[in-house]
Amino acid sequence: MRQVLFVAGLLAVFSVGVRGQEPDGTDIATAIPIYFGQIVSDIGDVKAAPAKVYAITLARGQRISADASNQLRRGCNWRLSIWGPSSRNVAALQNRDVLADSGDRCLDNGLTVTYTVPAAGTYYIILGFGVSGVPYTLRVTSEGTPIAVPNPPTAGCLTGKVDSILFSMQRIAAGLADEVAIGGQRACASCTVKAPLYPEITSRLEGALRSGVNVEACYDSAGSIFQLKLLRQ
Repeated sequence: MRQVLFVAGLLAVFSVGVRGQEPDGTDIATAIPIYFGQIVSDIGDVKAAPAKVYAITLARGQRISADASNQLRRGCNWRLSIWGPSSRNVAALQNRDVLADSGDRCLDNGLTVTYTVPAAGTYYIILGFGVSGVPYTLRVTSEGTPIAVPNPPTAGCLTGKVDSILFSMQRIAAGLADEVAIGGQRACASCTVKAPLYPEITSRLEGALRSGVNVEACYDSAGSIFQLKLLRQ
């Protein structure tokens, strides 16, 4: 029970309301997708951003390690944990949600947690902050075979040159864009087609913007871009 009380108290100022479905990392429903080996840099703040939530897809038997470092070395007023696929939201935290927790230990002002996954699914890396202005980096690694996820049916594709990419401070730390325009069509939070949810796709679109090559970005019935093809002119 101590785990739940600590994290719930740490995030007491967290707003339960979810602002749409953009991956801004404020709750489970808007967790920011990350991949193994990616290094995320951001700033945690007990008032502005008391929780940062990241999502990662894992296979049964994989052993995941999450390491966070506090660049200001301001002590242990933050916490790192791994939550399970059944987690609903930060405010409704249950003991069963917390699969691994950094506890009260700090190693050189860094936090680390490890966990062996019993079942395939989407798991959540949660950073909670008890002080203001904590610049941090987060890196997730794993051992074992990654999960194989089949592509969904294609609902359509955006085709043409990448016209523009719009970034905000809130999302650029995770390598995500707020809006992408391809062949005169927009992909954004309020658009039929959503901005890419994975930084690797955004990175390749940036490369296509610089080089001027044509792209084909295909999306599913929910408007999520899941496949990207670069086309030689």
